[in-house]
Amino acid sequence: MFDDESLQARREIGARVRLRRKELGLTQCELAEALGHNSSHRINQIELGRIRLYAEELPKLIEALRCSVADIIPADSCPHHRESD
Repeated sequence: MFDDESLQARREIGARVRLRRKELGLTQCELAEALGHNSSHRINQIELGRIRLYAEELPKLIEALRCSVADIIPADSCPHHRESD
């Protein structure tokens, strides 16, 4: 379903979301609410790297976490930032 590179990128993004959320003292429920979700399940799954973060969620996420996109999405997880083999 997902290759190892995608899985690693999702886990890295999830870890960054979790770290920043905890730095701010937010619960998963509070972050879910800020993103317009009814439960914390999606946040939990994103933080565990089990599902991907949708591009549409990113603006609300960075606003809620008071950070930049670069704080959440590592540059090496974006295909256009990778060097050719």
